[in-house]
Amino acid sequence: MARSGLHRVCTGLALMACIWALVVGMTASIAVARPGPLPGPGDDRSGVSRYFSGPQGMAIPTAPCDPAGPSATDGVMADQLNPQLDAKMAGHLNAYKMSCARMVTQAVKDRGLNPRAAAIAIATIIVEASMNNYSQAVDHTSIGLFQQQDWWGTREQRLNPAYATNAFLDAMEGVYGGGSWNDAPIGEVCWRVQQPREDLRHLYGIEAGDATLIANALWSGTSAGPKHPYASGRVVSGRSADGRLEAFAAGADGVYHSWQTAANGAWSPWRFAGGPRDAQLAVASNADGRLELFALSDSTFDHMWQTGPSAAWSAWENFGTGGHRLAAGNNADGRIEVFASNADGVFHRWQTAPSGGWAAWEGTHGGPANARLAMENAPDGRLEVFALSDSTFEHLYQTGVNGGWSAWENFGTGGHAVTASHNQDGRLEVFASNAEGVFHRWQTSPTSWSAWTGTGGIPDAELATSRSVDGRVEVFAINATTASHSWQTGPNAAFSQWETFGGGGTSIGAGNNADGRVEVFGTSHAGVYHRWQTGFATWSEWAWLNGSGPAIT
Repeated sequence: MARSGLHRVCTGLALMACIWALVVGMTASIAVARPGPLPGPGDDRSGVSRYFSGPQGMAIPTAPCDPAGPSATDGVMADQLNPQLDAKMAGHLNAYKMSCARMVTQAVKDRGLNPRAAAIAIATIIVEASMNNYSQAVDHTSIGLFQQQDWWGTREQRLNPAYATNAFLDAMEGVYGGGSWNDAPIGEVCWRVQQPREDLRHLYGIEAGDATLIANALWSGTSAGPKHPYASGRVVSGRSADGRLEAFAAGADGVYHSWQTAANGAWSPWRFAGGPRDAQLAVASNADGRLELFALSDSTFDHMWQTGPSAAWSAWENFGTGGHRLAAGNNADGRIEVFASNADGVFHRWQTAPSGGWAAWEGTHGGPANARLAMENAPDGRLEVFALSDSTFEHLYQTGVNGGWSAWENFGTGGHAVTASHNQDGRLEVFASNAEGVFHRWQTSPTSWSAWTGTGGIPDAELATSRSVDGRVEVFAINATTASHSWQTGPNAAFSQWETFGGGGTSIGAGNNADGRVEVFGTSHAGVYHRWQTGFATWSEWAWLNGSGPAIT
């Protein structure tokens, strides 16, 4: 068998040694990862470059990824993710492999990079080692998750997921300077860092979708959805467990629904889903990955939910009486909590167990009447609620993780609309609009706030926020005549000047695709439009969301 120029014949006493060579050849990684300049055309730097088809490979010894071993959460997350995967690892995740992906993701976080960098690293370890930290050489001297040869470091270093991940990221940032890896396809980035043969280039891209799903689950600490709430309003979106965005718009005759037919992909036609008329909407993710939609009108409050992760939707079920506005988010333990306002103040209702039943409605001992609501998670997981009426602005927060609630505190004067987001370092940012423009206030520490600061912006705007893939907060505003956009100039940094983002409309929402690109939804009397990032700093033009959808007044 010819292998890297070595020809061996299985005869006589050499039989067992030859069989071992065959086994190693069958299980070799696709690339012998090496630093240095990229190969030129026809320059095969890939060593054996053999991609094994079985996700488990042969019985090659492995080293622990987490010195403490896999956690119980690793096993639960593996079980939840397995049915959602489409490529090499589908059905083959286990607690050990999840512990390896978790350690890689933590190294990316500690370095200050974003979930996309984690997806790039995870796609690489799927292809190279099926997420196994191989402690015995597979190709030549290649070991570990990334199958790095001895010039990458000592044996102990290459078997240390944090060291190996940072070595990989060093090489990635050397090839893609200035963060340009954010704008390149995941598979292409992996290939250029690992440098296998040209004919094996496509293998990394095959794993990009699954790697993104795993990275996003580990980044938020759950496979069930984001740690931070989705915004509420007349048009909302949430991401299914398989990465597809699902959008809902509230028309005069009920709720309409459209969804991506593939993660990061095109949209379905609109489906009329019934439900309350002229509703305010909120969407949240159950701990088991199922999205749940809440619809509040002036006469009723209903909800419906996915019958399984990424599955079809239930019929509507009553959730309460009518009100004014609502917000929904997740406790640190995954339980959904819902707030709603009416003429008597602000009320809330919460799940008594993750993905479980509901407590009865309870008052919050006040709160502004008929308030517009926004909700965010503090860095430690505590929920915080912001309630803005025409005349006052108040603030409520959990006194402990998954715990009880504070008394209402004054947070400012009245206004038109409110939205909240979080910096890369976890500090919250709150934006509010009034007749003079858009203002914001941010945490200067986990327990203290800045004063209100004007940003300019358009008057009496509806507001939405999202976050770019590198963690910068982006703010979108729309009123009857124009739409505008402002963004942080760097993570945790100051905001840009407002730029025109389109014509006028009636409401605005924003979400993130599975690959991190922001997608913005705008409504008008004519229907629902969307605009999306084509890279991570460039935008499409406005277009119908696969048909006009409902008119939103």
